[in-house]
Amino acid sequence: MNKKISAVASAITLLLATVSTAAHANLVITEYVEGGGNNKAVEISNLGTSDIDLDASQYVLTLYSNGATTPGNTATLTGTLKPGESVVYHNAGADDEFKVGIESTVTYFNGDDALVLTQGGTVIDRVGKRGERPDGAWTDPNDPDFSTKDKTLRRKESVLIGDTNAEADFPGTDNQWVVFDKDTSDGLGCPGVSACTVEPGVLIISEYVEGSGSNKAIELSNVGGSTLDLDSAEYKLELYFNGGTDAGRTEILSGQLAAGESIVFHNASADDEFKVGTASEITYFNGDDALVLYKDNVAIDRFGKLGEDPGSAWTDPNDPEFSTANKTLRRKASITAGDTDPLADFPGSPNQWLTFDIDTADGLGCNGEEACPEIPVCSNCPELDPVADPDSYNREVYYSDVLNGSFETAEDMKNAISAVIANGHKQLSYSEVWTVVTYSDEDPADSMNILELYTGNSTAKNSNAGNGGSWNREHVWAKSHGFPSESQLGYTDAHHLRPTNDRINSTRSNYDFDECSDTGVEVEGAPGNYLDTAKRCFEPRDLVKGDVARMILYMDTRYQGNDSNMPDLVAVDYITSAEQIANNEPLIGKLCTMYNWHFQDPVSETDMQRNDAVYTYQGNRNPYVDNPEWVKEVYGEQCGPKLDVDVIIAAPEQVNEGEALVIDASDTVADDGTPLTFNWVQTAGPEMSFDASSATLNLVAPEVTENTSLQFNLTVSDGSLETSEVVSVTVVNVPFDVDVTFDGMTELNEGEVATITATIADEPAGLTYKWNQVSGETAEFSAEGLVLTVTAPDVTVDQSLVFELVINDGTEQVSKTVSLMVINEPGSGWTKPDGAGSLGLGLLMLLPLAWRRRQS
Repeated sequence: MNKKISAVASAITLLLATVSTAAHANLVITEYVEGGGNNKAVEISNLGTSDIDLDASQYVLTLYSNGATTPGNTATLTGTLKPGESVVYHNAGADDEFKVGIESTVTYFNGDDALVLTQGGTVIDRVGKRGERPDGAWTDPNDPDFSTKDKTLRRKESVLIGDTNAEADFPGTDNQWVVFDKDTSDGLGCPGVSACTVEPGVLIISEYVEGSGSNKAIELSNVGGSTLDLDSAEYKLELYFNGGTDAGRTEILSGQLAAGESIVFHNASADDEFKVGTASEITYFNGDDALVLYKDNVAIDRFGKLGEDPGSAWTDPNDPEFSTANKTLRRKASITAGDTDPLADFPGSPNQWLTFDIDTADGLGCNGEEACPEIPVCSNCPELDPVADPDSYNREVYYSDVLNGSFETAEDMKNAISAVIANGHKQLSYSEVWTVVTYSDEDPADSMNILELYTGNSTAKNSNAGNGGSWNREHVWAKSHGFPSESQLGYTDAHHLRPTNDRINSTRSNYDFDECSDTGVEVEGAPGNYLDTAKRCFEPRDLVKGDVARMILYMDTRYQGNDSNMPDLVAVDYITSAEQIANNEPLIGKLCTMYNWHFQDPVSETDMQRNDAVYTYQGNRNPYVDNPEWVKEVYGEQCGPKLDVDVIIAAPEQVNEGEALVIDASDTVADDGTPLTFNWVQTAGPEMSFDASSATLNLVAPEVTENTSLQFNLTVSDGSLETSEVVSVTVVNVPFDVDVTFDGMTELNEGEVATITATIADEPAGLTYKWNQVSGETAEFSAEGLVLTVTAPDVTVDQSLVFELVINDGTEQVSKTVSLMVINEPGSGWTKPDGAGSLGLGLLMLLPLAWRRRQS
């Protein structure tokens, strides 16, 4: 554990008495190093009393160079920061003593550049004055030693909240900084004004099992305060048989052993419950054999007495239960250093060991007197109810709207896919994402572990960063590229959230994806992954390039701007700029690199298992895992390699319906004579039959009711590459018409019957007919085909009756009319009165009016 001799703890206690709980988790810039050459670093610390979930809000450190007000390089903080812990960013070219924490380009500062720390875009601390460029450095007239150039600055212990005015004078009248000489690095990694101190790691023998048969095991534990590098010296455990002084077996230790962690060696033939750790012949002991732990051939601990054969076991006259045969012995918790005299009596006084019954195995793997606690699969993963059943998933049903759809453009197809995968999408909380990834990224060889994306390491599910562990939830489409808030749907979309080592997660930061292994640096601890900070690009290892590609393409397709709290995410074919990221523009690159990676690293069984797991708890699927061929259909026009052939298509611009139509691509040939194949797909217009593999389409224009476009997509291939061309022909609607004549009596008296026969010149086959009366006194009539029979109605005056013949060819119809004049016959004895003109009629009309006036 890193400690600093300071009053930080007491200052925090004082703060609790004077400020509200809103300030209990304060993120502050606590150290700034501007030294010789590239010796640059900046430290950010949690000076509050509760954990800070750095993923719950967007915490960003931004560099403003040379008085600029537009952002330069940035570092996005991720993971969980406990009280008193620090994050350090250092320059890649710094001397080794400055390489604490994470390498970052945010350290590309000189003394005249400003650093601003923000939370969700709001300033929470700063170094320097944004928008101002001092002459070489900011200085303090009241402190001649203070300078932001060629100095190390540490925040005073009285400062527990940041300076939130990035445009105020710096360092201001109340200077918050303590000055140290140039190239001072011993405070990086812990808050406070003093140098960090490190409690060393201490290795001891912590448990010994001598049971029945081959039930033998030995446990070594680091009971110190910091990680032990077992490769920095020769650490070895040696076994001495029957009082001998020459080692019978030796086990060389290696690797890193964190504080509190243990190494266990067991006998290969032991019962399963003893098979913790590694099988080793160092366990070929009985109760009368000694074990000595060495560092560079100096004894640092022992079990038994070297050079003595006790008979069957060492015992303790003061503890009748104690024996080195047929017992399990655990080191007392009070023991923090080894027994360095292997020739002293054993167990000695006071006895450092607790005795347990034969074949007790429940303490192996953890230091301490008690049995090891049961390790939960993931203690901060909330329980989730499934929302979908992958066993009942049916591709033909789930994607039916796409599979049965007809799309004129790739964008139309992408929109249709987006609609499908938006349906049923349940928004997860960020805590629930922990749960989902423990299923989606589970190690198939160990159900208690997950597989990290970039390293491929198998890591305990319960060692996630939410528990203070080593793996985190990585936003593969970095959240600063469009959705910085946890409330936004894409922020918790498990299809692009993957477990990664928290340090690698920070190294990848929010860089775009592209090929950069030739120009970048291999990521420490993650072989095969490369980072080029100048190019602003990250390249994952080959085994997961397709995974990354399909996640990026999923996000580009899923989010089309149709969700209330999400922008339209766009995968672009370039590397986005620091300014675009600072503005949260919803862009990420590099599209065509993703396209190529999809084909280089095809969909695997692991991809499909992950897709099913996310579907179970989120309710939607990644279409490019289920349908890998769709990547070409949606993105091929933008990114796919093209056949270098001029596609020549001869076709008329328009043709009348019913006429012959030829679309000819036979003049399309390869320059080198390579045989070409043709594939036609109709993409618009009434469906037609044709030979899709022919270079020429011979068609008959369909009957249409209005001018209609026929569209065909021709794909030409040489067997490996292909290119496409679209051709359109307008089918012109020719209005339907016929030449009709009518025969028969067209003038008749009341009550007479007339027959009208229509005749159509050059009558086409398939016509149908219908007669309607359209004007005049309603008449009785009957019709059969082109023949109309009418009985003239009674009329008061001569009147014309109009009948309509409606002719239909199955698609269109036309109407023709014929008129019949019905003659009114006067009643017997009626004669027309003399002078019964307009005047007489006028008098008749006035009579009722006069009568009404008289009544009134």
